Amino acid sequence: MRQHLRIHKAESNKGILDYSHLLDAPAGKHGFVETRNGHLYFEDGKRARFLGFNVAARSNTPDHETAEKMAERFASMGVNLIRLHAADAPIGEQPGSWSSCVNNPLLDYADGNSRKFNPEGLDCFDYFIAKLKEKGIYLHVDLIVAREFQPGDEMDYPGGAPSCIKRYAIYNARMIELQKEYAKELLCHVNPYTGLSLADDPAVVTVQIDNEDSAIKWAMGADADEQMKPYRDEVQSRFNHFLLMKYHTRKRLAEAWTCEGCCALGEEEDPAAGTVRGIAGGFYQPVNDPNGSWDTEESPARYADFMEFGIYMNRKFYRDMKDYLISLGVKVPIVTSNLIAGAADVYGHTDGDLMENNSYFNHPLLLPDMNNTYMVNGPVEYVSTNPLTWQRGVGSMATTLLSLASVAIVKGKPFMLSEWNEYGEHMFHSTALVQTVAYACLNDWDGLILYNHHTSENWDDQPADEIRNIFDVYNDPAVICQWGFMASMFLKGLVAEAKHCIDVVYTQNDLKTLPEFHAMPTMFFPYVTAMRNVFLDSGDTYQGNGDIAVNAGFLNGARLSEAKHSVYYAWSKYRDIGRRYEDKNRLERAAKGTKLIEQGVHLGEQALVFDDIAKIAGEGDYRNFARIMDQAMKEWNVIPKETGYVDGKLISETGEIIFDPENACYAVQTPYCGYYSGAPKELISLSDMVKVKAENKRITLALIAKEENNLDQAQEYILTAMGETGMDETGYYPGQKIPGIPYEFTAVEFKGKLFAETLEGCIYVQAKEAKLEVLSPVGEVIAQLEGIEENGEIQFAVNGTIPGIQYHLTVKR
Repeated sequence: MRQHLRIHKAESNKGILDYSHLLDAPAGKHGFVETRNGHLYFEDGKRARFLGFNVAARSNTPDHETAEKMAERFASMGVNLIRLHAADAPIGEQPGSWSSCVNNPLLDYADGNSRKFNPEGLDCFDYFIAKLKEKGIYLHVDLIVAREFQPGDEMDYPGGAPSCIKRYAIYNARMIELQKEYAKELLCHVNPYTGLSLADDPAVVTVQIDNEDSAIKWAMGADADEQMKPYRDEVQSRFNHFLLMKYHTRKRLAEAWTCEGCCALGEEEDPAAGTVRGIAGGFYQPVNDPNGSWDTEESPARYADFMEFGIYMNRKFYRDMKDYLISLGVKVPIVTSNLIAGAADVYGHTDGDLMENNSYFNHPLLLPDMNNTYMVNGPVEYVSTNPLTWQRGVGSMATTLLSLASVAIVKGKPFMLSEWNEYGEHMFHSTALVQTVAYACLNDWDGLILYNHHTSENWDDQPADEIRNIFDVYNDPAVICQWGFMASMFLKGLVAEAKHCIDVVYTQNDLKTLPEFHAMPTMFFPYVTAMRNVFLDSGDTYQGNGDIAVNAGFLNGARLSEAKHSVYYAWSKYRDIGRRYEDKNRLERAAKGTKLIEQGVHLGEQALVFDDIAKIAGEGDYRNFARIMDQAMKEWNVIPKETGYVDGKLISETGEIIFDPENACYAVQTPYCGYYSGAPKELISLSDMVKVKAENKRITLALIAKEENNLDQAQEYILTAMGETGMDETGYYPGQKIPGIPYEFTAVEFKGKLFAETLEGCIYVQAKEAKLEVLSPVGEVIAQLEGIEENGEIQFAVNGTIPGIQYHLTVKR
C-alpha cells in the first residue's frame, strides 16, 4: 500500500538504525591509505574499504551548522567516504542548482579569473572536511571537474572556456599550468580546523586528477561552438604531428592507410598541412569494427592511429600530473579519471595508482528547461534486465551497473566505483542498489561512491517529502532505507568474495579497435566470479595467475598457452588492423588436443576455442556464450556444478547470490544477511528463522542482525520491506525525438508527494517469543505489531496501513 514518507537530509539515524558503529573515528587514525596487492590498505596493515556519497558543487561549502549536521547524518548512516566533487563549479544564482553558491563559493570568480579561493568558501570547505574527519568519514578529493576558465586566467586563446569542458585540459599547456596551480593551492593549503593540508592528511583516500575526461573520447566532435575552435585546431594539429612522427611523410601515411587498393586518407588531407581529421567521438570511446568498411569517414586505419595517439596523450598528461602531485607531497594513491568504457581508454588511464569508473542505469538525458521532467530510454526495471540479452540489437551502449564498472578493473590495481546510481524513473528500482554492492563484494572491490546525496549548501532548504531533483538521493527511500544494509554488507564483508578470477587479456594491437560487442565478457563473468583486465605491454604472451585467461580477441593475437585455462577467439582473422598479416594457425593450434563439443566450439582440459565468435555473440545475445563458458568452467573445476549459468539464472560461484532476470527475482543469502527483491514467491526465506509472504506485485526484503551478528545467533534484527517508491503523481508521456539517437524516449514528470509501498502479507518468525516494531526512516518507533503464535512460530500480519518500511525485530529462541 502506498504510504507517504518524510526523509530529511540532515536528520540523523537513531536507535537500531544508527550505523555509526561501522566507522572508526577519527578518519586517518590507521595512517595513510596505500595500495598493496591490488587493494587499498591503511599504513598499519588494516584493509580499507569505503562506501559513501558524492556531494556535488555547492554542497562542498556548507555553513558551519550544516557541516556539523551533515557529518552527523552521514556517520549515523554508516557512510565512511565523501567525494568532494565539483567544488570548482562556477557560481549560480538558483538555489539547489549544480553550481557554486553565491555567498561562499570555493573559487572566487568575481574578479574575472578562476585562480583565487574565496575566503568564506574556503573556510566552509575546511570546516566541512574537519567535521567529516572527526566522525570517521574519509575524503575523496577531485581536482578539475567543472572549472569555468575566465579571460583573466591568461589563456592561450581569446576568452575563457566553459565549465565541464573535456579533453582540451589534457592537451593545452596553459590549462595544464592552471590545473597544477589549483592543485598546489588546494592540496598544500593548511586547514586551520585540522592543522593539516590535504597533502598531509591521512583522512584523504585518493586525489583524482580530472573527472570523466580523456584524450580519446569526446574526440574531435565535442564543444563545437566558435569559442573553442582554437582548442579543436590544437588537438588536430597535435594529431597531425603525431602522424608525421610515426610515418614521416604523407606518402608513407597513405600507404599505411591503404587496404586492397582502397586508401582511407582523403585527397585533401595532408599531415604536413595539419588537415588529417581525427575521430568524431562522444560520451564513451566509440566502437569501430575491425572488419568494417575501409573507405568510411572513420575507417579502421584512421581509428587505430587516433587511438594510439589518444593513449599517448592520456599517458603523457597523467604521468606528468601524477609526478607533480607527488612533488607537492601527496602521499595517498592518485587516480587519473573515470567514465571509461573502451580498451584504449582504460589502458590510457592505467598510470594511476588505482582505477575508477562511473556507471549509471536509467540515466536521463540532460536537456535544458525540463524542470522536474526527465527524458529516459525506458525506464527499464533493473531486476528483470538480463545482462546476457541487454545488448541485443543495441551494442555496447547498453550496459548494466556491474558490466560498465568491470570494464575498468585492471589486474594489480584497487578499484572504486566513483559514481553510480539507478535513477528512480522506474518506481521499482531498489534492486539495483543492493545488487551492485553484493557483486562488489563478490569481485572484491575497494569502494563505491553513490551519486549524489544532495546539491545544497544548507541543511534545511530541500523538502523531506518531495523529490525535486532526481540526481539528489537524500530522500529516495530505495537508497536511504537500504543504506545501512548495504554499508554493513560491504564494510563488514558479509557477502563472500570469489575464490577464483578470470583475466580478460588485451594485446597492444587490441587497443587499436573496438568491436560492437566487445563488452561480452563483462556481461557474464562478474555475475559469477571475479573478473579483471590484463594489458600485455611486452609481447603477446600471457603469464598471469588467473584461473582462466580469456583473450579480448579484437584482433587475432594473444598467446595463452601458459595460462591454467584459456579461452580463444578472434573478431578478425588478422593480427594487425591494416589487414596485412593473417594468422591462419592460431586458433587451430589452440584447439589441438581438444574435442569438438558443438559446431565451431572446441573444449579440452586446458583450452576452449571458438572458431566464429561473431556467431556465438549473437548480435548481443550472449546466452550461448554463457552456456558454453559455464560448461567449460565446470569441467575445469573453476566453479561448483550448482553455480554459474543454471536454467537462466546467474549464480555466483559462492552460491550466495542468485539472479533470475527472466523471472524478475534477485536474492542474496549468507550467514550474516538475507535479501530478496523482485516478483514475490509464495514464501520468501530470508533466514532459517525469518520468512515473509508478500502480496505486493514487487517487493524488496532485507534482513540483517544488529551489529552484523550471525543471523542464526542474534536476538535483534533490522528488516526492511518496500515495494515501489517515488512521487505519487508521477506521469509518463511520449518523449522527444532526439536527432541521431535511435531510441524511443519517455518523459517522466515527477509530481506529488514522496511515497513508499509498504509490505502487505505476513512475517513468520521461528522463535518462542518475538516483538516487531515499525520504524520511521530514521529509527523512531511509530507502531508495534502484535504477533500470533501458531505451529511453533510467531506470525505478524501486515496490511500496509502503517507508514513504515523498516522494522526492529527482537526474538527469544
